[in-house]
Amino acid sequence: MSKKKWIIAGTGLVLLAGLGGGTYVMLPRVLGGGGPEVPMEQAALETSAPFTVELGSISSVMVLDATVRAAPGEDVTARNGGTVTRVWVSDGAPVENGAPIVTLSAPDAGAAGGEEGAEAPATREVTLYAPRVGDVTGLGDLRDGDVVEPGAVLATVAPDEFQAVATIPSNDLYRFGGEPRDIELSIDQGPAPTACEFVSLGPAEQGGGGNAPEDGGGVEGGGGGGTELVCRVPADVEAFEGVTGKLSVSVEDVSNVLAVPVTAVRGNADEGEVMVVAEDGSQEMREVALGVSDGSMVEVTEGLSVGERIMDPVPLDPRFDVPGGADEEFSEEDYLIMEGE
Repeated sequence: MSKKKWIIAGTGLVLLAGLGGGTYVMLPRVLGGGGPEVPMEQAALETSAPFTVELGSISSVMVLDATVRAAPGEDVTARNGGTVTRVWVSDGAPVENGAPIVTLSAPDAGAAGGEEGAEAPATREVTLYAPRVGDVTGLGDLRDGDVVEPGAVLATVAPDEFQAVATIPSNDLYRFGGEPRDIELSIDQGPAPTACEFVSLGPAEQGGGGNAPEDGGGVEGGGGGGTELVCRVPADVEAFEGVTGKLSVSVEDVSNVLAVPVTAVRGNADEGEVMVVAEDGSQEMREVALGVSDGSMVEVTEGLSVGERIMDPVPLDPRFDVPGGADEEFSEEDYLIMEGE
């Protein structure tokens, strides 16, 4: 009776009959019954189709999760420390820019020392002023006679306004060529959407900002890094610290431009590559210059003409999209051979 070799390879079970004794066949675990393998690059080419380049319009609008927070204030700092001799205002008081906040008796570093044996060093009166218009906070129970250390923050003056803050995913920063044109704020379960005046686009403040992702990593992470878009909530819009909403950010609008699918371009910022299909069916990879993108279509500013055809999606790049590699190398552990009569 001939021996039968049962070969269990991954999810497939293969029976090889009529093999002579002592003959072993090693088959990889990829034999799952799905037919012959098709290389990834070949599969990508088979699913691509020519796209004819035409003129179109692109409106680059981003919708971002946002959080409303009180506008940050500026600190009133006792640079040299000293002893409080007068507190001019109370917590919560509105002040104008340059209004007196606290007066200190501070060491006079520029004065000559007193007579030999004198215990008290020379001092001078120093008044700390409001650095901006706003409301005073942080004074607490500060009173005359209190001693403060050098560099101590005695109060903060903050404007009576709110800001909407959104965290920008790192790769979406490529879509910002400059300041956003228009920003609309919609507060969840709040007032109707309203214009939100652009304030800044830059590094996130430690501990503040928009909504962080669930994994807490990347530019949106809770570690205080990343990039934030900040806009000013109008004074007549009712808002509260910590409420959430969305920002609709209009980055740029263009019309009568060459617009192609982003899937047909390798690279979506400044420069890219497309696979151009000639009249005779031959193909060539061509470099192009890119402009505005809405995430679906991208403007081509140089390198293509109306009526030319490009492959969509663009074929895989053998420099990066290499099928296989270490994950597809097989060892004896990838095979299980069962022998029986």
